[in-house]
Amino acid sequence: MPLIILLLILAIPIVELSILIDIGGEIGALPTVLLCLLTAAVGLNIVRAQGISTLQNLQGQNIEGQRIGASLVHGFFLAVAGLFLLIPGFVTDIIGGLLLIPPLRLWLGRGITGWLMTNRADTMKRNRIIIEGEFWSDGERVQDVEVLPPEHTGTDQHNTDRPKN
Repeated sequence: MPLIILLLILAIPIVELSILIDIGGEIGALPTVLLCLLTAAVGLNIVRAQGISTLQNLQGQNIEGQRIGASLVHGFFLAVAGLFLLIPGFVTDIIGGLLLIPPLRLWLGRGITGWLMTNRADTMKRNRIIIEGEFWSDGERVQDVEVLPPEHTGTDQHNTDRPKN
């Protein structure tokens, strides 16, 4: 994953520059710069308007005790859209513009949430501790006791309040 992020950081400016040079060769340098500034200004105004609306929805849902997950997803992706629109270039403007579409933001939010939950479940499975042995509870033998690591149970690993045998 870090390698992919590094490649994206290196590839985005190269792609942006090549597209800016191509468009600048077709329509001229000044119109290209003005077009970049225009797309950024229009996009940021849309981000501002949608951001205010999302913030009002978030506050209303919070006051009414409703779930705020969708509003948080919208707010996060609007911030990302604003960042992409601030970066000069047409590719980042297109990505930022796509993030202004509410159904696309929700779809991306669901995909990322599902991916995170799957990875979290896999991590929990890998980090479980199984202690082999016998355990007796109320006179009955219990087998295969699973104990979660201290970070998942909220208990301290070095608890000194335990009774000593």
